[in-house]
Amino acid sequence: MTSKPTLPNLDDLVNKYKLDIGRGIMEASDPDDHALMMKAIEAYKAIHGAYPPLQESMNIGRTPSPRIVAKSMPFSQVMDAYLEEKKRDNAPQTIVEKGRTYKDFLDIFGDLDLNLYTKGEMVQWKTADLKRGLGTNRINKRLGQMNDLFKWSIAHGHYTAHPTSPVDGLFISSKGKLGAQVEHYEPFSNDELAAIFSSTYPEEMPKPDHYWLPIVALFTGARREEIASLKASNVKKVDGVSCFLIEGGKTADARRVVPVHSQLEGLGFMKYAQHLQSMGQELLFPYLNDGANGRGKNAGRQFAKLLDKRQIKDERKVFHSFRHTLITRLHATGANPAHVMQITGHRGETAQSVHFQTYTHDVGLKALADTLEKLTYTFDLNAIKLEEPKFLFFLNRWQLQEQRKAKTRKP
Repeated sequence: MTSKPTLPNLDDLVNKYKLDIGRGIMEASDPDDHALMMKAIEAYKAIHGAYPPLQESMNIGRTPSPRIVAKSMPFSQVMDAYLEEKKRDNAPQTIVEKGRTYKDFLDIFGDLDLNLYTKGEMVQWKTADLKRGLGTNRINKRLGQMNDLFKWSIAHGHYTAHPTSPVDGLFISSKGKLGAQVEHYEPFSNDELAAIFSSTYPEEMPKPDHYWLPIVALFTGARREEIASLKASNVKKVDGVSCFLIEGGKTADARRVVPVHSQLEGLGFMKYAQHLQSMGQELLFPYLNDGANGRGKNAGRQFAKLLDKRQIKDERKVFHSFRHTLITRLHATGANPAHVMQITGHRGETAQSVHFQTYTHDVGLKALADTLEKLTYTFDLNAIKLEEPKFLFFLNRWQLQEQRKAKTRKP
């Protein structure tokens, strides 16, 4: 009976000398360390029947230089610390999106020490996104989220493997003609708007969020989640001007006050908001649930279905196109560019230094309202105007159902 060979403890050697067989990395501070790691590699062959990738490269005469990597923290710990800090200046939806991106990365590469991630992993990750057909903007956004984390980690001393982020230089240029054709959102045309807001619109968008989110976006340029997360008290009159107080913006800089367009008010939006306030509801759309895709996800899906019905198939024409529609049309009227930026809450522009309280002054709000009133559309708004009781019935029924649920939950 053949006796089993005596082998060094592979786990002990790997842990002590930081031999990462799967990634072909070995850390040795002197020849004795190197010799011990060679024993670990031989143990690996005895157990698995083949040399690991590192030893294969040595066998063909390319002995790798030892790569000494300082120990840091696992990616997951760095991620948690980064996201916790970013809650102070990122909107909740942005935090959710970043967290989802980092989880995708962890699912592929595992939760390794942060210093073990190199440009090689970033290239593989980008290549995987390209192969599964993600668009340029989406890939660049995901790369940007990783880049932010690594830059933050460098600043905080967590990533010391390299002085710069491993994402540097990997962004895809969007300046080319193909990028411009495929990736940028486009505004809706007059004909498309007339088709979207035809007389059947109220029946096809039957809930308050379905109905109001696209219309509010059309007259404010606000993002879907900015509208869906509005509080009932965020719709009010300030110095005699009906306005939105947008707090849940994409970034902290997106907080702003936007006048309510007279045509939006004519459709009954202020009455809708006032009814929610009279019900004692905190949110403008209180029946919506928050989730990974935001409070406005169902309205977004319903709107996408509507576009399909209207045969609007261009991938550049989506809910976000309302924002581009408003900006394009206001600029076409010769509107003050600073006013347009203030209305839409653009970051990184001259408007970003204008704070929430700026428009509590009579002249500022009226000037913005005058700019917004230049916005006109050719389709007939009366065709989509609702009889007032429709949504009141929906909301009152929902409130009654919630009250019944609360009673059944009581012991």
